[in-house]
Amino acid sequence: MSIVQENASKVWNRLREAKRVLIGTHLNPDGDALGSALAMQRVLTSVGIEAEVICHHAAPRNLRFLPQVENLSPVPRMEGHDLGLVLDLDSLDRLGSTRPYLEACPFMIVVDHHVPMDQPGDLRLVDTTASATAAILTEFLLEVGADIDASTALCLLTGIVTDTGSFRFRNSDARSLHLAAALLERGADINLVSDEIFGRKPLAATRLLGHVLEHMVLEADERICWAFLSRADFDACGARDEDTEGFVNELLAIESVEIAALFRESKAGVARVSLRSRQGYDVAQVAQQFGGGGHRNAAGLNLEGDLKGKIADVVSALNQCLASSP
Repeated sequence: MSIVQENASKVWNRLREAKRVLIGTHLNPDGDALGSALAMQRVLTSVGIEAEVICHHAAPRNLRFLPQVENLSPVPRMEGHDLGLVLDLDSLDRLGSTRPYLEACPFMIVVDHHVPMDQPGDLRLVDTTASATAAILTEFLLEVGADIDASTALCLLTGIVTDTGSFRFRNSDARSLHLAAALLERGADINLVSDEIFGRKPLAATRLLGHVLEHMVLEADERICWAFLSRADFDACGARDEDTEGFVNELLAIESVEIAALFRESKAGVARVSLRSRQGYDVAQVAQQFGGGGHRNAAGLNLEGDLKGKIADVVSALNQCLASSP
């Protein structure tokens, strides 16, 4: 029996007891975060529970096709939530400005697939073997017999497709493919999802990627590749941070590269960092050294202060990761 099957009834019964649910997810939401949140909003609403989704950041361009994403807000529109549902994060710090609203709920359920940093929540449905939080939720909803209409299936499939890199990443397995097939049977359009997430890029994003590839740094016998994007680089291309989606995977795609990192300056003295690695190299441990987290082969963190020095520290840690791994 899987973790989800073992705990599904307990989680579903607690959700069904609620009258008004506040759903939250992490900063800079991706397809798994928003797909999961919007799917659960639809499911709860369908059984007569008032539910709304809040997020610190707005939906990125490539996720604006999701049903009801236009209702996303950084603050609740309703009051008196009796349950908070937190999705796709391992630490409440990553809720950003929405954290106080979710912590104010008298009961909190957390559903996630990351290796836990903190363990928030009164009731937790966490499966670190799952490819995506949306995969956990799909299995959960199938287990309890909840209605999954075509729009809900689209949201959930978006989460699975995003976090598996359209079934290219190492977390793609029989389970994720089986769950995706179940969503397709319920009306999800995988061509729409793939096209919106991976098949369309603004011209500015393409220009910015060109800059990254031209200025990338290779070291450790070309087994580590990293690049830095300054605010000036973004401005010169007319691009935004959301336009960098997938850039770090382009660095990892280089034949010799085992570990890749992309550093993006969001404002003076602040940078977001994406880490990727091939099997055998645990970049989540590197991210945790700097207050970040994630998965073994896909992790992230934030840097503040002297960016030049901090970037050098992260790159040094990546070199140590490379040297200490078999």
